[in-house]
Amino acid sequence: MSASTENVSNLWENGTSEGNREVDLRRAIPLGMALGAFITFAIAGNILVILSVVCNRHLRTPTNYFIINLAIADLLLGTTVLPVSATQEILDRWVFGRICCDIWAAVDVLCCTASIMSLCVISIDRYIGVSHPLRYPGIVTERRALLAMLGVWLLSVVISIGPLLGWKQPPSPDDAVCAITEEPFYALFSSLGSFYIPLAVILAMYCRVYIVAKRTTKNLEAGVMRERMNSGELTLRVHKGAQAQAHDGCGGGAGKGRGHQARSSLAVKLLKFSREKKAAKTLGVVVGMFTLCWLPFFLALPIVLLPCSPPC
Repeated sequence: MSASTENVSNLWENGTSEGNREVDLRRAIPLGMALGAFITFAIAGNILVILSVVCNRHLRTPTNYFIINLAIADLLLGTTVLPVSATQEILDRWVFGRICCDIWAAVDVLCCTASIMSLCVISIDRYIGVSHPLRYPGIVTERRALLAMLGVWLLSVVISIGPLLGWKQPPSPDDAVCAITEEPFYALFSSLGSFYIPLAVILAMYCRVYIVAKRTTKNLEAGVMRERMNSGELTLRVHKGAQAQAHDGCGGGAGKGRGHQARSSLAVKLLKFSREKKAAKTLGVVVGMFTLCWLPFFLALPIVLLPCSPPC
């Protein structure tokens, strides 16, 4: 009878160590509330972004299509990946099985890669908008914007599908453990494609945006001053003697017409450039915050995969 009791005790302890342990409610409840609020906020915010563009015809521009693409990637992340991650954090173990683990990891990489690549496309779009504000509608058309969005998702699929095709480390024998693959070559490939190469493009584009914006602002301000000075000189010539007034009246009318046309063209360019520069500043802040959030993970990933001696 004593031996039987001991066997039952051993079985219970083994089951506990394999994942059937009780959940610490003092930790799980506040953590679940915090993660639930974060996930709800992420889902609601991205839905509002998508609806604001879909329901407002005036907001249907190529730049906003790229923002919608970013919102779709983040919404997919918030509805499929984050709830599962939150469950794993709360329970402190994986409870969805090995197949779901592989699919969850692949979708995680897919959504994150699509988000970062969408930011990369937005940075290129802002560079074109700031450097060519008048030609921008002809360069970035709706068709090209949709093709760019399709390209983002195709590249994201290529980067994320590797582990599903077997490019991964051997699975853990413990089904209660689910982690992203640490296969060195895939980790290097995914890190480069998902973060470092897009980050290099983003930084290059926004450096160019800053240089072009600074130079264009200086040129436009000089043009405004030049037009004001020309207008002042024309007014003084018109108020000279009768003969000169008659001469400048004909030439002055043409001069006024040319001056007014030049000022109108300058005003249009200044307005478009100001709008593009303001959009670039706003999206630059978004890109910067997004990059700072991802940087610790992609800096730590190669360090974790570095070979180390047995004591570590």
